[in-house]
Amino acid sequence: MKTLFVVICLEIFVFSCSPIHKCNSNNAMEQTDRIEINDNLLLTETEGAYLNKIFEPTRKKIDFTNKKVGFLTGSSGKTMSSKEHYFDMQEKHAINANSPCDNGTLYIFGAAQKAESGGYDAAIVYWSKFLLPIEKVVERLKKQH
Repeated sequence: MKTLFVVICLEIFVFSCSPIHKCNSNNAMEQTDRIEINDNLLLTETEGAYLNKIFEPTRKKIDFTNKKVGFLTGSSGKTMSSKEHYFDMQEKHAINANSPCDNGTLYIFGAAQKAESGGYDAAIVYWSKFLLPIEKVVERLKKQH
């Protein structure tokens, strides 16, 4: 019985996308669909509103609108992603719940981290096997900048 419980909990952890996956809030993604997502690192109002919704429990007081956000994938330290890739994944998942999705882990930077990273206000690391120390995230952004 104990093994069954562990397996069920693991499946919930591995296969759930995040809070956005659990609640049916496709309205935020529908708003994102109305705009053209470009590779500009500054988030638009709609992109910011969408990320504000996804990271509501963890974003503290940051409003993502007009913020410079880095998108990183994997834990190897070699992969920089783009907001286009991230929002494309979110859109595909909103259309088809079976499409893989990972909202990722949000890293909010202080003034020193922002300066060191190349001006990023925050970063989202997704499809990573490990929780990275914030210093590693800043270092990865600095290398890519």
